[in-house]
Amino acid sequence: MKKHIKKESAYKNFFYDKQLSSESALRELTNFARVYKQLLKANTASPALNKILLHINVMDSRVLYPYLLKLLADEEIDSDQIIELVAILENYLFRIKICSRPTNGLNKIVVALCEGDDHLLDRELRLLKNTFPSDSELKASLMTTNLYKLRNNMAKLTLVMLEESRTKEVINFEDAQVEHIMPQHLTTDWRVQVTNADRVNEQYGGSLGNLTLTKYNQEMSNRTFTEKKEFYRDSNINLTREVAQSYFNWDETAIATRAKRLIAELLQIFPKPKVYSEKQAEQVLAGEYNLTDEVNITGRKPTSLTIGDTSYSVTSWRAALITLLDYLWDEDSSNLTQIKQDSSLQKKLFSSLRSPSTLKNGLQIETNYSARDILAIMTKITEVRDIAEQVSYTIK
Repeated sequence: MKKHIKKESAYKNFFYDKQLSSESALRELTNFARVYKQLLKANTASPALNKILLHINVMDSRVLYPYLLKLLADEEIDSDQIIELVAILENYLFRIKICSRPTNGLNKIVVALCEGDDHLLDRELRLLKNTFPSDSELKASLMTTNLYKLRNNMAKLTLVMLEESRTKEVINFEDAQVEHIMPQHLTTDWRVQVTNADRVNEQYGGSLGNLTLTKYNQEMSNRTFTEKKEFYRDSNINLTREVAQSYFNWDETAIATRAKRLIAELLQIFPKPKVYSEKQAEQVLAGEYNLTDEVNITGRKPTSLTIGDTSYSVTSWRAALITLLDYLWDEDSSNLTQIKQDSSLQKKLFSSLRSPSTLKNGLQIETNYSARDILAIMTKITEVRDIAEQVSYTIK
């Protein structure tokens, strides 16, 4: 009872300190309840954000919810920045759980995150910096850790995220099953076919290299690798089909080889973010910059894009990219044809659309990138069209 009264008093103090009216307090509580439901169900207006929230929910890290509530309830923060901030948290959580790091320090980090309203990305990166597992630590853990025994279905989540990265589709997490390629319980055939089978199974049986996804776990059970390959070959799961296509035998060497390949993919999915120092962050002031300027735009939002003598109001980096492409289309429709002919831009903008935006001509492009990535794409576009010196942007 005392605990309940204490919480009630805390909200009363907040109510009076902020000089809220009953109506405004109710509106705020209603808004937070709506956002909380979106977090629980991973059901926001953004498919890209929903995928990340689903992964965070699987990792059972609701300690982040106060900060996530703050981000989603703040109408001043654009969706691109929210996705970037939450994706870094997903990256951080995945790494510390795979590396079996303690998570008890997250409470203090979340409190500190909730206290600031500006330079959000800078603050988040600096707060996570000292406990962010390195690439080498992540690699070592993924090579040998028994993922299958980790809590929160980390083995299944890791495989699902790999599959989603390859196919760009959301995988039904509940429907998927983790398959041990070398089975947990070895038969005589496995012991005959694989040198030191029991040792290999004990050491690597639950590791990433020996795991895949399937819907036919019970049917395959302890079958030999030759028999399993027949099932794998017809699988609708890319990760599983690849096993049948790429490996003739299944032994310690095959497990290690596959693990290294999958780890390389995971490091692309979850690259360790670069952390800028306080001094570096402060050096970038609000103002106008040319696309060719070396600027750290971490935590900054654009307010306008200037092309030649014309300025366009923009509220996000995504909007700036769309504005640039719309301008080039209006100038000459062949501009987009030439942009498509550049292989890097073709891949970034027009292939594997995950969260597409639509240009005024109806063409869809991929815009689900960080601010730094979008700025790099815009710079490349202007270089292809030889107008880089004519384009600038203003940040706040």
